[in-house]
Amino acid sequence: MRGVRNVLLASGTLSPIQAFTFNMGLNFGAILENEHALKQVPVLTSIVTRGKHGGLVGSFQNRKNIEYVSDVGESLIRVMETTPQGVLVFFSSYSQMDELVEVWKKTKRGASDSSETFWEKMEKTKKIAVEPRAKEQLAAIRLRYTQGVSEPHGAALLAVCRGKVSEGIDFCDAESRAVIIVGIPYPPIHDERVVLKKMYLDDLMGRNDLTNERQSSRDWYQMEAFRAVNQAIGRVLRHKNDFGTVVLIDTRYASAKPEMFPKWLRNTISRCDSNNCALKTARFFKERGHLIENSKSEYIKKQAKTCKSFRQVKSQSASNPKDDITDITLEDMFSPANMIIEKKEKIEPRPIKYESSSSSVFSLPTNEDELKVKKWEQENDSQTNVSSSSDLNKRKYKAETPGHSSGQHEVSGSEPPKKKKMVLLTRETLPEKYQNALNIPTSELTKGMSLDNQKQFVATLKGYKATTMEWQEVFQRLHQIFIPDRPDLFISCSNILRSEDKMKYIRKSLGMKINY
Repeated sequence: MRGVRNVLLASGTLSPIQAFTFNMGLNFGAILENEHALKQVPVLTSIVTRGKHGGLVGSFQNRKNIEYVSDVGESLIRVMETTPQGVLVFFSSYSQMDELVEVWKKTKRGASDSSETFWEKMEKTKKIAVEPRAKEQLAAIRLRYTQGVSEPHGAALLAVCRGKVSEGIDFCDAESRAVIIVGIPYPPIHDERVVLKKMYLDDLMGRNDLTNERQSSRDWYQMEAFRAVNQAIGRVLRHKNDFGTVVLIDTRYASAKPEMFPKWLRNTISRCDSNNCALKTARFFKERGHLIENSKSEYIKKQAKTCKSFRQVKSQSASNPKDDITDITLEDMFSPANMIIEKKEKIEPRPIKYESSSSSVFSLPTNEDELKVKKWEQENDSQTNVSSSSDLNKRKYKAETPGHSSGQHEVSGSEPPKKKKMVLLTRETLPEKYQNALNIPTSELTKGMSLDNQKQFVATLKGYKATTMEWQEVFQRLHQIFIPDRPDLFISCSNILRSEDKMKYIRKSLGMKINY
């Protein structure tokens, strides 16, 4: 395409294309509207113009006419009876859908009192699901619908044009064998935005400006309605092997210009009454009986595969995100995003894999700095002036104050790393095994720990960090985890506590004579 710098590809459901180009406000040099990729589109489109009692005009004034409501209900039942698997039914608005459903639940199909209502007959024909107004309930409704599609009689989903179902959700194969649209979904005529838009277009039409393309408010209003119709129609054909029927229940569709519909659909449209529509629909699906049978088995396999995948994902993921400790370190445990904790937790077994993390969201009070100090002292032992081993012990374990100067390093050269001060409220020195335990890096605490203990360990540290748990409770919980198997790690856990609680933790350990 020589000389072409920009090409805009648009969906066929954006018809009518004239309204689209006008609203874009751009001067397109050329517009190409193609046929469907398939030579023969496997779609049957029926405009139902009449019911048992007369013409089907779904205007606002006729919406509560009992004959119109009965004819629409009967037309739906006839199509549902002849359509296998899933049926999507779209209404102009939630109010229209609610009003019709309410009347169908009360109105008998026949003259006798013993006959069933329209709604009861629909529920016998298909498993009915209704699109909710609240988006939080949509997942449950769709699940009900997809489960019903796999049942022998299939299912029907009642929804609204411009709603959550008509645009953006993919209904493939068995889930959309028929798309039925009741009425024409014109925008609310008294809506403020609609009123202003029509006023704006009327003002443009009244000007004597022949240089720019103009659009009447009436044309815009009609095109907006058909754009919503075409979006809903697009649910019926999702790939080259898909097939289905489109049923437009309103006489006014018969007088619409062909340009209002997508180009690929125009050659499939025919006009008929409700009886002929049911006969044509039955014939259409009878000719594709073998495809439907294959589709049923494939759909059941697809559902089973989806359920299996869901169960696998669910079993691999923790029931509560706060319980997920895969690839977690002590610093990650204390991340501000993981502060809330439930003390009683249901633990699901799962494989745990630990890797080192470079996270530095929160700096734990560990013994890593003390180990660096000790390593520095060993490397600079010849330069360190220490009067006696007693003074060394005092420097390590004696209570220090800012003005205390005994045991200070007399060092030439580099300064030692800043020490992590450890305050014990006693002059006694710790046993050698305790000191060895305190030298264990905190990164070693969870190595070799069972899954249940890992969960309990994480929960304990989170509770302590969130200040919902005192050190005494931490002591009891960690005691159950490490004693009697690993008392050295139990002592080392004091390094992750705040300094004032660390001293109390070690003193209590000494009092309980925890030895190993």
